[in-house]
Amino acid sequence: MRTPVYAAVLAALFAAAAMPAAACASVASARAGDPVVATGASVPALLGAAPARLIAYRYQGGRLSQVPLQVDERKLFDVGNAYQPALPSGEQTLVYADAAYSAGSDNDPSFDANDELALLGSSVGSKAPKGLALPSTLRGQRHQWLRVNDSIGRESGYVLVGEARSGVRIDQSAGSHPLTYKFSLASGQQYSGYRRAQGPNPEASSLTTPTYSLGFSDRWMKDRLQIRAKGASGVDILDMHKSMISASSCGRSERTFSDGEGAFLTNRVGPVRAIRDFIGANSGPYTERRELMYPGREDVETFLRVHAIGTVVDFLDYSAAAAGMTYRNSLNPTGVKVDGQPDAIATGLPSWSQVSGNQGTLTVSYSHTTSIIGLPMTGYYVDSTHPTAPQCTGDSASYAASGAAVTAGMTTTDPRQSGYSHFSTAWRLYFGGRSSGGAKSAAALDRRARQALQVTAVR
Repeated sequence: MRTPVYAAVLAALFAAAAMPAAACASVASARAGDPVVATGASVPALLGAAPARLIAYRYQGGRLSQVPLQVDERKLFDVGNAYQPALPSGEQTLVYADAAYSAGSDNDPSFDANDELALLGSSVGSKAPKGLALPSTLRGQRHQWLRVNDSIGRESGYVLVGEARSGVRIDQSAGSHPLTYKFSLASGQQYSGYRRAQGPNPEASSLTTPTYSLGFSDRWMKDRLQIRAKGASGVDILDMHKSMISASSCGRSERTFSDGEGAFLTNRVGPVRAIRDFIGANSGPYTERRELMYPGREDVETFLRVHAIGTVVDFLDYSAAAAGMTYRNSLNPTGVKVDGQPDAIATGLPSWSQVSGNQGTLTVSYSHTTSIIGLPMTGYYVDSTHPTAPQCTGDSASYAASGAAVTAGMTTTDPRQSGYSHFSTAWRLYFGGRSSGGAKSAAALDRRARQALQVTAVR
């Protein structure tokens, strides 16, 4: 742990900050697009620093060079307080602070234990040689070397993070701006005009990265996906991300969720990720969806907080533009053609699914966490131009509509009710070019999703 230095002698010692003997190893290039996330609690030397003054470097090619760093402040918050008037749930949860939206500013403006440092695997460097001088920006300042461990490749790399000297102008992005995210209400109003008590709140929101782009037409309605990775055609292959209590009824769907009460906790973007976080799903006013969008990967996290509903289903329904792609999952690695004609495939709960073709490749890793013992779940898949289930939003067909479902036993997850349970899902979406498909690559991506890069503070 390093602390601010006040004596010239100590400053000289810090200028020769030591790491153990130099090494060439770093995190494998295959993990360049994976996030590297550290909480303030894991970087004690930086606690109390000004978030806007933190800066990161890596050692590569015989020198230290700055890399993009994003500092996201978090806070404990009762999401029910996002409503006007407030509808407290009685439960505090960690959310990303955002002064422009309902989460509001962090109660502690300094870098505290629950705040996060976010980088990408591509920013991880090698171990610095012993006696390497610190950058002038950090000399005499608190700083910390972080070791980033890849349990898959059994390799480690390093990043240096510190608080820049006062008066020195810094750019945390290091000149890198791979994400363009714009939250935009179709009415042209600012968020202050958002109808929290009753929707809809039509949007023209969008995200663009070098690898993919997304479009959102309302809070729960993600209805555009274009893969922009190498060789991909760039057509829009998404009809809708659909979230329902039952696929056989439109009584509760992404449309009714968006039409009901709701609010945005966070909409922010930096050099590493964009964060879109919202609540409100009809009688589940505290149900939350958080989207963490990186340059080559999207993490979609859903936290169910609602009375007993028995079943729930969540899936991506692709558009007719996805025809000709191959759909496969961990239970059906050979795959079937996406053509709007029903397929006989092995059933069960897959760990991953993938669509690939000239349109590009999308691989989804599925996981869930629950306190409900023995909760029955299975995969969902429909490929039909004339599906028997109603199409509540989007077009009239189901092209490789795929995801996961709880088939029974979803007891109350509403924090206002005694004995409530917890249920959440996490999808990790990877975007690749036209030639990056296949069961082997999908399984490798699924493994990456499940074994995150681990960060440890070292001297």
